[in-house]
Amino acid sequence: MTDTDTTNRPAGHAARPRKPASFRIRLAVTVGLLLLGMLLAVILVQNISLDWAFQHQVDTISTGSNQNTITTEPATPQDGVPGTADSCNADPCDVTGAILSPTAGQTGTEGVVLTVRDGVVQWMRYGSLAVFAVSALLAVLLVWNLSGKLTAHLDSISRQTGQLDPDHPAGRISLDHPDAETAGLADALNTMLDRIEQSNELQRSFIRNASHELKTPITTIGTSLEALMAQDRFPEDVKPAISHAIEANRKSSELINSLLELSRIQTVPDTSTETVDPARIVRDTLETHREQAQARHLRIDADGLAAYHGPFIETNPRYLSLAVDNLIRNAIIHNTDHGAITCTIHDDKQHVTISITNTTKQPDHPEATADLIQPFHRGDATRMANQPGHGLGLSITKACTDAIGASLNISRPTADVFRAGIMLNRHIGMPIR
Repeated sequence: MTDTDTTNRPAGHAARPRKPASFRIRLAVTVGLLLLGMLLAVILVQNISLDWAFQHQVDTISTGSNQNTITTEPATPQDGVPGTADSCNADPCDVTGAILSPTAGQTGTEGVVLTVRDGVVQWMRYGSLAVFAVSALLAVLLVWNLSGKLTAHLDSISRQTGQLDPDHPAGRISLDHPDAETAGLADALNTMLDRIEQSNELQRSFIRNASHELKTPITTIGTSLEALMAQDRFPEDVKPAISHAIEANRKSSELINSLLELSRIQTVPDTSTETVDPARIVRDTLETHREQAQARHLRIDADGLAAYHGPFIETNPRYLSLAVDNLIRNAIIHNTDHGAITCTIHDDKQHVTISITNTTKQPDHPEATADLIQPFHRGDATRMANQPGHGLGLSITKACTDAIGASLNISRPTADVFRAGIMLNRHIGMPIR
């Protein structure tokens, strides 16, 4: 694809980034090819050297054959008998007195050498190919095994890092028999996690201490103003301002209580558990907020609770009740007049999921739904919108679900519907009666 094609592509169809190539595969292929190239070069040198050695031997034999071939003039022996000569040394001579040439025997020797050379060279080639194939396989297997140890440690680091909770990084990276490089990487990550955990703890400690310090004076101010209002100590023209101050002080007190609750859950969670009926907790919470729902003419559908006949759950009842309470309060506050709230419980034999769905206004930024879990995040409802709440409801719910080992999932099935679900693990299978 050309640069023009990339530029003209619609924004919603951006090309996916290419997946990085595996370091293990690159290492195995590179080192394997390097070893095979070196082995091939050695084999070629051996074949060329062997061929040259045999050829040199044949040339030596041929040169010796030419030097040993002697031709002499006819000679007459001293005793006058033809056919013999002193140079024959009692060997048979031809009629001319020349020694019989050994060329025929040496030519046979040269042929034998050539035949042996061809056979040895051919065997060396076949043997070299076999050695080449076996060495190639061994080289790839060896490199694959060695690189696998490195990539296994890196995969373990990636997996453990992905399982850490950024808000509660209590875990640490641990490796079995690491190399120096991977051990250094794990130590660096653990040091970073120590700093993150220390920073989070300092933030929670600051919030907890500040909330404690503010709680007493705010309570004192609110009590004093309410007492003076009850005694009719303020002029009529001042009473609206005092009423506004009392309401603002009440909201500040609620905010401080929420911050203290959030800090306690995150810092020192209550680990006690009881066997509870999740459907009963949802029904009780709906009954608590029934008047608020009726004030906004909301239709509540709780038929899914009556149809639930699943197991009781072993969990902390206070945290589960607090999480459900915040979700139902949000469903009422951020609903539309004459809207609806639907509560269901689903059991899939591994988890029990409490779902609370409510109608709502269409958000300006629906892609930011996941950010609503962050503290003080209200979505499109700004602080000037005069709506109840402080943007801590989902944060407290998330802290509660974390404390009891559950998970909180929020989504928008459609633009005007908001859904929150608490997924609980089934620890006890006691049937509901």
